[in-house]
Amino acid sequence: MIRVAIVGSGRIVPQMLEAMRTVPGWEVVAICARNREKAARFGLSAVYTDYAEMLARPDIDFVYVALPNSLHFEAARQALLAGKNVLCEKPFTSTVEQAQELFALADERDLYLFEAISNIHLPNFRKVQELLPQIGPVRLIHADYDEHFGRYDEYLAGADIPVFTQAYEGGALRDINIYCLHIVLALYGRPDTVYYAANATGRNAVATSGAATLRWKSGLTAVCTASMDSDGLRGFFFQGEKGAIRVHGLPNFFTRVDLMLPGQEVQSFELNRYEHRLCHQLEDYRDIFAARDRRAERSLRAQTLLVLDTIVRCEQQ
Repeated sequence: MIRVAIVGSGRIVPQMLEAMRTVPGWEVVAICARNREKAARFGLSAVYTDYAEMLARPDIDFVYVALPNSLHFEAARQALLAGKNVLCEKPFTSTVEQAQELFALADERDLYLFEAISNIHLPNFRKVQELLPQIGPVRLIHADYDEHFGRYDEYLAGADIPVFTQAYEGGALRDINIYCLHIVLALYGRPDTVYYAANATGRNAVATSGAATLRWKSGLTAVCTASMDSDGLRGFFFQGEKGAIRVHGLPNFFTRVDLMLPGQEVQSFELNRYEHRLCHQLEDYRDIFAARDRRAERSLRAQTLLVLDTIVRCEQQ
């Protein structure tokens, strides 16, 4: 059993708690947050407001970092220094250099460090990987996470919400377009050129929507859009010279995969075993940790660094 302590009390916490209670091998034993009452609502027996005090517990195997984006690095660093393995919410850190520092610290202390990113672990994504050769060379990819966030109206009314706050590194690119980028980059690697058009017209100069255009010298172009301010398309569409693949649902759910070949009926696949989108990644992290599979962990590290590098390149536009 992997015993987990959580730092943070945001909206992702109840979702991860449900997933950890669903997937065998995980047990959440403690939570730390600035607001004790807010943390206590999750029903855990041990609630802390002092992070160092929680980290001093000898029975904690992993710390799950669920804080606003800009706070990930320091919280993960403190956990590693305390001898704890870490599962850190996406986006992993602010910079590539911070991520490299954390990975070096984890190596120095023989600890495991994962980015909590769900969609590259879904069976439906692995089915896409399997099907891609059937549609020939892929020329265009449309990746879209467009959803009017429920809290967008609160932000417009003046509320301070981390996902809409530049100081916390919120915004559409890091918070939701990261799902589009993870899939595209896991399939095709580092793009040769990157262009990002951000819609940052609101308070705090936070980009509440935007589009990233990625190009490879092979002749592939991917357009990844994300919006928190408006509804739109959702999913992926891979256009190949011999066919197409459509992925239904938000990019962090990957609910159904359709293979469309000329002259043939559409073949549909729904292979995700869990209804909860966060569960499959927990199976993978659990198994990697149990097997002490450093090769698999390093593959995930490389993916984290690749996506973070691409995000930074987008932000430098």
